[in-house]
Amino acid sequence: MPKVKVALQNRWQEAIDSAGSALPDFLRTPSFVQAEYEMAILPNCVTSRDDYFAVSRLGRGVPLDRAKRDAIWGVVEAYRLRGRAGGVVDFGEAATIAAAHLRRIALEEDHATVDRVLVDEGQDLTPARWQLLRALVPEQANDLFIAEDSHQRIYGQRVVLAHYGIRVVGRSQRLTLNYRTTEQNLEYAMTLLQGGDYADLEDGKEAPLNYRSARRGPRPKFVEATDPGDELDKVADLLRDWAHDTNPKEATAVLVRDRSQGDRVSAGLAERGVPIEVFDGGNARPAAPVVMTMHRAKGTEFSRVVMFGLGVDSSPVSFQEKLYDDEAWKDALLRERSLLYVAATRARDHLALSWSGRPNSFVSFYRTMATPVAVNEPARK
Repeated sequence: MPKVKVALQNRWQEAIDSAGSALPDFLRTPSFVQAEYEMAILPNCVTSRDDYFAVSRLGRGVPLDRAKRDAIWGVVEAYRLRGRAGGVVDFGEAATIAAAHLRRIALEEDHATVDRVLVDEGQDLTPARWQLLRALVPEQANDLFIAEDSHQRIYGQRVVLAHYGIRVVGRSQRLTLNYRTTEQNLEYAMTLLQGGDYADLEDGKEAPLNYRSARRGPRPKFVEATDPGDELDKVADLLRDWAHDTNPKEATAVLVRDRSQGDRVSAGLAERGVPIEVFDGGNARPAAPVVMTMHRAKGTEFSRVVMFGLGVDSSPVSFQEKLYDDEAWKDALLRERSLLYVAATRARDHLALSWSGRPNSFVSFYRTMATPVAVNEPARK
């Protein structure tokens, strides 16, 4: 059996370049074709052009006529051909293959692989992964225990579990008490979600209301700078102040948009005499502040957190690929809100937000010490 490898990130772009000339410009993006593959093609085990013409695309938003599906299928074939030539499959393909194998075992040997499955971060799983979990354990009492938070969905698109043979309606329970972060930080984080239309894995509305914290602490600190150099100066001063707190052994993090920004921030803080810990996974050590991306910070927690670089120009480049349909644009906005919410809730005690120039339009901030005010989300260009 050939070794399974993860596909290179540029494989979709290569497939589009070689076989996507018939696609309209607004659909000729890796993000759209990959989402179509993961949300419509893989879950339905589509292996031919005719099957793709007939498959349901429920929830995909942008309609596709026969000509557009034909063009997309040409790209998919090119993508799969490159995978076979290189002996690689992507994560979604691996999950689909594994699910089919497990279903066959269950039929031939009349037994399931496992008895119980615990799932964490369920909001970020794709259909192929849910199909794999469904094939892993038979449908029975207490078969799947799923923890999910639709407010923290920073990967993938919305999924309704009933579509993949997982019935949770009437069997779920909402948890509203936050033990990690303080009431003040939670209050701020929740303002980031205001205006978003969230749905849980039951496809039920998830309103960001009635959540509370078991702890209290200082209000978030807002660090406004005139330019990037000034922002680094002020954040360096803040980190030095935090280092002299009465509990210096607690871990501190500076959260950034991407690795490139992280490299600049790490170098800039080091130049200003602030020691920086290189984060290489696992638990952060309290020896020095760590710099990491907001995505990487998910699942971690720190006593003190700085959300760095929240200026008006900090919206992700990926938004440029979300212009093909209104639903995709709305979904991208939801994930941006969720990413900032995740970053804000990494702080147990102290939270600070910094920007130079004008703040990003997603960022809510306090006009007074008592009243949080949400800024309008960015307009589509």
